[in-house]
Parts: sequence; structure tokens; C-alpha cells
Amino acid sequence: MLPVTAPPAPATHRWILLLSLLFLSATGGAWAWYHVAPKQFAVSYHFDATNTVAGWQFRPEPVPENAVEILATTNLFNGTFFNERGERITVFMGTWDADNPKQLSVVGHTPDVCWVGAGWKPVRTEHPAKLPLTFGPHQIPFEARTFLTPDGRQRELTVWCTVVSGQVFEETARFEVAPTDAGANRKQLQAEGARSTLKSKLVKAIGERIPGSGTKQFVRFSTATGTAWQAPFASLQRFGEHWLHLQALVPGQHPAP
Repeated sequence: MLPVTAPPAPATHRWILLLSLLFLSATGGAWAWYHVAPKQFAVSYHFDATNTVAGWQFRPEPVPENAVEILATTNLFNGTFFNERGERITVFMGTWDADNPKQLSVVGHTPDVCWVGAGWKPVRTEHPAKLPLTFGPHQIPFEARTFLTPDGRQRELTVWCTVVSGQVFEETARFEVAPTDAGANRKQLQAEGARSTLKSKLVKAIGERIPGSGTKQFVRFSTATGTAWQAPFASLQRFGEHWLHLQALVPGQHPAP
């Protein structure tokens, strides 16, 4: 025979009701913030990439299957451009449809997270934190960062841009390298980069009322650099403005196929 359980005390009922109301208010408020009278942006951005750039030859490179599973999309552009002067620019672009089940996590794989996890080390440099690319009347800021290869032999200047629901997600909480980081291990630096990236995207999404349920794009390209960063910086700027095509869409307009 089952024991008889006493009904919850009135105070317990009140706590359950209060917690339920708090939960419903939080979830309902979050949904309403993005869906009730949503913010209307004057323009939405969408990138297209080409494998034909004057003066450069392109070599496509397949993305490993395990990386495709992590990224959760096969709409990827990955490879390397070379020119006659011996310069090399490595490129990557991923695009996610609005019906992709994953949200902001798919565009959280910035070099501060992925490259550091692979053994690359961010280094302090004097170049600007942003590289602006101009497409007609539109100027798009790309994040700029320098990393040291895992073997410590080469510096790589990389720039990237994240677009969510047609809006550029600029980094608002940049991961800074402190002198004490020299002794930090790879996992510590990767965790710091992940926290910084997540914080930045959450601040942007909440502050600008940009839902993470729309289309998403992540664009990155990079080249070798030395301590003199000016020439590689300018080279990436010129290259990016020819490699990428920007569609600036008005509300209700969809990207051209």
C-alpha cells in the first residue's frame, strides 16, 4: 500500500506560482522583445563570393567532414588565392539559412575561438582593430587580428565579419591579449576567446534587437604578415573589395540567387 503524501503547504504553492510567473515573464519578454513591433532596419546585407579575382588564381580546398558537422551547413566557400608575386590569401565563407536549427552558435567560431583551439596564439600588434571594406555607398567593418602559427614561425593577419539577419555583428567585447597570457595554455586562451565572442554577440543581439533566427553569414580571409603590417593590411582591403560582392537589400527583398 502506497504511503499517503500530504498536500503541499500554502507557502509552497505560492513559491511554485511565483517561480512559474518569473519563468513565463522571462521567456515571454524575450520573445516579445524580438517579435512584438520588431525593429525595422533600413537595409539588410548579404555577401556573395567569387572564385575569379583579377591577378589571382584560386585553389578550392574541401572542408573536413567533422568541421562540416560542427558548422551545420554545406554552403561553404573555402580555399586559397595566389598571385604572381608569391602572395597568398586564404578565404572562408559560410552561409546558414533562416530555417537552420542552430542559432548564434554557428557564427561563434571566430579565429579567437577556433584558431586558438588549434594552437594559434593571438599577438599584440599596432594595426587597427577594424578593417573597413567599401562596396559602393556602403562601408562594412571587418574585425582585424594577428595570430602566431602553432610552430611560432609565422604571423597571420586575419579579418572577419559576421552577419546575422542581415545586420553586421561588430565585436563589442574584444578579446585583449595581456602580457601574462604568454604563459597561458591553449584551453585557457580558447575559453577566454569564447567568452568574449559570446558576450559580444549577446550584447549586439539584445541592444539592437537583432533576432538570431534569421539568415547568418561568416566571412574570413587572411594572409602572412611580419611586424610591418601596413602592406598586408592594405592588400587584404583591396582583395576583399574584389573577392566579395555585397547585396544591400531593402525590407522584403531577398538575396539574388
